Formats: sequence, structure tokens, C-alpha cells
Amino acid sequence: MTRKSVAGTVALVLGLLLAACSPEPAPTPPPTPAPAARSTQTAPPAAKPTTKPTSAPTSKPPPPPAAKPTTKPLSKAAPAPKAEKVTVLVANLGQEGFLPHNDNMAAYKLLSAYEALWDVDPDTRELRPMLAQTLPEWSEDRKTLNVTLRQGVQFHDGWGELTAEDVKFSIEMAGRKGSVNASVRNFANARVEIQGPYKLAIRLPAPDWAWASLNMTSGRFVLPILSKKYVEKVGEQEAGNMPIGTGPFRLVKHEFGQALEFEAVPNHWRVTPDYKTLVLKVITEPGTAVSMLRTGEADIAAIPLSFVPEARTAGMEIRLQRNIGVIGIGLGGLYQPSRDTFDPNVPWVLAKDPEKALKVRKALNLAVNRQEIIDKVLNGIGGLWPVLTTPNADASMDPAWKPYPYDPEQAKRLLAEAGFPNGFETTMIQFASTGHASREIAEAVAIYWEKIGIKVKRLPMDQATHRTRQVGRKNAGFAYPAWRTYADEGTLGIVSYWSTKATGLGLQFEHPQVEELIARAQAEPDKEKRLAIIREIYKIIYENYLAVPISLEHIAIAASKKVGDWPTLTGDAWLSRFEHIKLK
Repeated sequence: MTRKSVAGTVALVLGLLLAACSPEPAPTPPPTPAPAARSTQTAPPAAKPTTKPTSAPTSKPPPPPAAKPTTKPLSKAAPAPKAEKVTVLVANLGQEGFLPHNDNMAAYKLLSAYEALWDVDPDTRELRPMLAQTLPEWSEDRKTLNVTLRQGVQFHDGWGELTAEDVKFSIEMAGRKGSVNASVRNFANARVEIQGPYKLAIRLPAPDWAWASLNMTSGRFVLPILSKKYVEKVGEQEAGNMPIGTGPFRLVKHEFGQALEFEAVPNHWRVTPDYKTLVLKVITEPGTAVSMLRTGEADIAAIPLSFVPEARTAGMEIRLQRNIGVIGIGLGGLYQPSRDTFDPNVPWVLAKDPEKALKVRKALNLAVNRQEIIDKVLNGIGGLWPVLTTPNADASMDPAWKPYPYDPEQAKRLLAEAGFPNGFETTMIQFASTGHASREIAEAVAIYWEKIGIKVKRLPMDQATHRTRQVGRKNAGFAYPAWRTYADEGTLGIVSYWSTKATGLGLQFEHPQVEELIARAQAEPDKEKRLAIIREIYKIIYENYLAVPISLEHIAIAASKKVGDWPTLTGDAWLSRFEHIKLK
């Protein structure tokens, strides 16, 4: 390596580390918490699903009088939780309106207060019953999903037994008009019929092979089961701030934008936690997280891979969660022309000259040295991947697809041919996200783009704000961190990432041909045929440079010495399953 290239690499690394460690601008102060006493209004306040509440209650309302279960509570004799506290550091808590019509998938996984109809085995990721008594039971035409619930499962704080009414209520909230749930289309298409206190039929207009797996497991948790009685009693804003569920932890305190505190449920029907108190605390700076782990103020944190050496030096145990996803950069504005927010003049869109737009997208990819980012930013823990898609999508990948090469000179020529000999101006959104090296990779790509003449403005932003912009298709002309996480099958999640009806953080682009293929894949029950359809989608993405893939992604979980056995979920991009942590 020449002295010039070495110097350039050193400068890159120093710049990236400084960017990763430098504080973000002070966020807008969180709303002042409301008094502990809570309203008992019978109707929810008028509020948009994506709007943060104006206050965050710090305690739950009193339980309803004489709440009696229909059957005896399910409970397992278990040792009392130890009088210990486990503090977990996270980058954000989502939108903090913890109801299913919001886009809170990551937050639901943090909330051990909630449970789902089905769970997944932590090792095999095979579906297994949770609140449902059996695995999904489909009719012969695959248009009806019959569900039988466990009897005796209790909601927290005396809010009664889980019944089919609660499940119907939760599904309809997720699919209602205005919902921004990541799988709103799947829920909106469902018609739920109650057939008994513990039985219901979910009827779909067409076969949807993925309905149960995509929408309802803790592996992709977008449907928490709510207490209908509780939500209707206190209103949606209150219920979203202080959710009531059936999980092994009950929420006891919510400091908006700062922390959630939970208390273990004794003799829980499924698993009784080994410790009494769980605290989720928001810390966006990895350097601060490592410091808190070192001093004993925290016990668990997902940290950027570039901070692994520092964490090990501080005496932390590092647990690698491998193959959680593929991370890269999304190119905002690849929307349908019918959108109000569509901008035909974005350099990578250029509606009047799509061939020039293709050259711009190719240039943006060729400008990036992916291997150097893996080596220097991800501490060598990563792997090249050709398409921004799930890491377990091998069956849908063509071996002929190779990662885009690093060729900055060709990138400059392509920009000139596209009409941008002096580059153009763009903005790179940067935000912290638990389990993803989002800010570090965004900064690295911005530096590479600047080397081919593009003028890149950095825009620090919290993830909740970015999510709202994504849902509203308001990122035209902006670049931003993007990823595809592990899925139980490589075809899962296609709707939330590439559909015109996508309403989640994962939205990356809209494409008419892809839309048609998505519909075909959803209706195809044969796995091999589905994979062939998805391969067509990946080919469109790959050949048209519709995103900037960087690396196969792993996350590093730093844990204090008191954290013992913790069976995390294979390929999981988020911290979860806190109820299974054993203390040493």
C-alpha cells in the first residue's frame, strides 16, 4: 500500500471514529411527565397514530373492580425472582405509543410486557405456540386461519383473562385506517370472526401463506395482544404510554424518551424471570454505554463493532449475534410518480431520463470501498453481500451476483455521463439504532461519495423522526441507513420493504414490476416457486442498483459479569427475550 493510500485510510478511520463518538445535537426536550394519577376516560383522545403523546404517565391506573377470570389462571410454581436489577441500554424506544397501529416492531420486542399468538424456537426459529394453543391451523383453501387460545392466561394488574375478543381487537387496531403497522395490509385484509371465548377464525380474501409467520411471531413481532377492556377504559393514549399485556414482566414506570422500568410477574404462566427489576434505558452514544458498563451502571448493551476492543479492555464479555441482517444505504425518492412527494429531479431518479439515473445509482455504488468499511469501521466483523436483502436468502440468490466492486474512477465517469461532472448536493441522514452500525456506516459512505465530487450534508436525526418521514415518503433526495434483517424464510418481509403500501421503517423503494411480483409471492403456497419469484425481485434490485448494500451484519452485545445464560434468538437484530436471562 502506498504512503498516500495509508494516509487516506488512517484519515478515514479517524474521521469515522470521531463521528461515531461526537455527540448529536441536543434533541427536543421530552414532554413533561403527567402526574401519577391517570385519567379514566372511556373514549380515546383524537391523535394521529404516529404522533408522540404529549405526556407520559408514570404509573398505571387502578385495576377494574372484581375482575374475575373465566377459568383458573395458568401459573407455574417457580422460585421468587431475585431482588436484583438488570439495566439494558438501547438506542431508542421507537415511537413510545405502544399499540399495534404504530410502527413499533423493535419496541415490541423490547417489551416483555407483551406476548404474541405464536413464538419461535430460539435455535431453529421454527414456529411454536405461545398465546395460541396450537400451531396455525389453515383451511384447505388457505383462506381461513383457525386459532384456539390458551385458557387462563391473565392480563397484568387484574384486567382479566385473555379471550378471543382481545385478539380480534388487536388485529383490527393493527389494520385500521391510518395504521402505520409494518404489516398493515395483511391485517387490513383480515376479517376476524369470534367462534367462542377462546376460538376465532381469521378469514382472508386470498391465500397468504405468510400471514401467521410474518405478522405474529416474536421473531417478527408486529402484533402484541392487548386487553380490550383496558384500552377502552383508559383511552388509547394512556394505554399506549403504559401498556398492559400478559408477558412475564409488567411495566411499572415510563419516562418518556428516557427509560422503561418493569417488574417480574411471579409464577407467570410461561416463564418467571430470575430477577425482579428490568430497566431499559436510552443511551445513544456508544462511548457512554461502554462507560456505564464499566462502572456497573448498566449490565447489557448492543455496541457498534468498532467499540468491541474498548469494551473488552473494560472487562466486558462480548457476545456476537451473527447474521442478523444486511446493512447499507437507501436512496430516498424512488417512489411512484403518482405520489405527492415524488421529485422527478432527484439525481438517482431523473424521471425524464432513467438511463442517466441508473448511471448515478451505479456511480454511488462503485464509489464505496465496502471491504475497507468492514475492516476499519466494523472491526473486521462482517462480510460482503451483493443485494440489500436478508442474510439467509441464499436460496433466492443467484451465485453469479457478486458484490459491486470499488472503482471510484469509473464512478466519476458515470457521473459525468449522467450530466453531473462536478457532482451534486445531497443529504445523508444519520441516526443511532440499537443493534445496527447505522451512523458509522452512513458517515463512511458519505466520505467515499465526497471523494467522487458529491457534496454531502450530514443530518443527525432520531430514528422515530426518520420513521415518520419514511412512512410519509418524505425522503426524496435524502440518503439514509437501511437494512434487511434475518427472516424465517428469505421471502418474509418483502411487503414492508418494497411495496407501495409499505408503512414501516424498512421501506426502501417502490417499483411497479416488484409490486406485481410481491402479489404473486404472497399467494404462492409452494416454497420453491415462491423463492423463484423472490429471485426475480432480487435481480431487479441488483441490476438496477436500487440501494447501496455494504455488509452482512453482526451485532456485538456487551454484558457485565453478573449476566449468565441468555438464549438470544438466532439472527435477531434487536435485544429481546429478557425474561430468559439468568444471573450468575
